[in-house]
Amino acid sequence: MRIKKGYKIREIAGESVIVSIGSLNVDLTKIISLNPTSVWLWERLTDEEFDAEKVADLLTGNYEVDRAKALTDAEAWIGQLRKAGLVEE
Repeated sequence: MRIKKGYKIREIAGESVIVSIGSLNVDLTKIISLNPTSVWLWERLTDEEFDAEKVADLLTGNYEVDRAKALTDAEAWIGQLRKAGLVEE
């Protein structure tokens, strides 16, 4: 899977949020805010193919987290991206 094109992270009121680039019909009732780890993952995986294993590799390589926890967190992160419609399979 990969992150859909047309979305960027922007800093708004001190929060990192995902915005649709070039869209005139933006639904502001659905704002997706990212924590620092999510921003870090997003920036590394934009324009890359990835799966839960690759996300877990990034997490274990950058944070002090065991593999099982990293994989669980990776699956949860991907699940949230899917729910928000931000990835293409």
